[in-house]
Amino acid sequence: MPSAQPLNEELLERIFAYRAFDLRDHFPQPLETFRQALECLQSDESYLPDMSGEIVAYLRDGRALPIPEYFFILQVGNSSAVVPPQENDYVCAAVETWLREELLKTSTVLEKASTVRPARLNILLDQCDPHAPEPDDIQAWQHMGNVGREIIDSPSREDIWEVAVQVMGEVHARRWMKTTHPLLDCKSPNLCIVTDPARVYGLVLQMSTGAHAPHGE
Repeated sequence: MPSAQPLNEELLERIFAYRAFDLRDHFPQPLETFRQALECLQSDESYLPDMSGEIVAYLRDGRALPIPEYFFILQVGNSSAVVPPQENDYVCAAVETWLREELLKTSTVLEKASTVRPARLNILLDQCDPHAPEPDDIQAWQHMGNVGREIIDSPSREDIWEVAVQVMGEVHARRWMKTTHPLLDCKSPNLCIVTDPARVYGLVLQMSTGAHAPHGE
């Protein structure tokens, strides 16, 4: 029976980088290991990591895998803090185990999907003419001028946090940022900020007008 060790190592090789996020996005550089990302949140440069700290693993297939914050953020009542450095060995081992399990589940799903009509995509691609001209309506859309403000800057974590504090107060904002919400596909605002900050920002603005009460209140 083949050893499970090569499989485990192969799974982790699908991760090509990690990133650490704090409220002011002080760590834009990609990192090689989860430990390095954790040390960023533990450093003096990190700004309010206990409120919005995030670590994301980026896979070679283009997906992003947020690491659950309960591995590196300690929550006691209404207070929270990043785990102390002396706990890093334990935290890194736990995260590595979690990553292997998540990557293995994904591999199983993709393997099953690949057995369903595997040649279908190739057949469709063979039927396409890469040199065919674009339809008139597509060309017209591409040359259409801007109407209003279609392009806006994406809100930062700090923008979202400041509005959330104004709406809910600091204690409730901290809890809200880490609580799953039905309007965010049952994910926490902290996780959604990584992929869709405008959606989280819009939700906070709706709450400021009384359209939605804070989830769980």
